[in-house]
Amino acid sequence: MSRLVKTAAFGGVGYLGGLLLEHGIESVTGLDFVDGLFAVAGSVLAAMYVNRDMVEAASQNIKAMFGKDPIYITEGEWKQFKRKYPNTAEWLEKALEV
Repeated sequence: MSRLVKTAAFGGVGYLGGLLLEHGIESVTGLDFVDGLFAVAGSVLAAMYVNRDMVEAASQNIKAMFGKDPIYITEGEWKQFKRKYPNTAEWLEKALEV
C-alpha cells in the first residue's frame, strides 16, 4: 500500500474515531467541546503514527550529522541539514506546522 493511501486511510479512521469519542463524551458528560476537536486530533495522531518511521529516520540523520538530539541543534545547524536533506527538512517543517 502506498504511503499516501496508508496515511489517508489511517487519518480517516482516526478522524471517525475522534468524532465518535467527542460525541460520546459530550453525551455522557454534557460538556460541549469545539466541533471537530477530537476528530482532527485523531486524524493527526493516526497520520503521525503511520509516518513515524519517517520521523525516526530524520531524527537519526540529524543525530548522525551533528552528534546530538534534534531538539538541541541550532538554527545554523538546521539550515545546514536543510541543504543536505532538503526533502526531509521540507517534510518535517510541514509536519510540525500542524
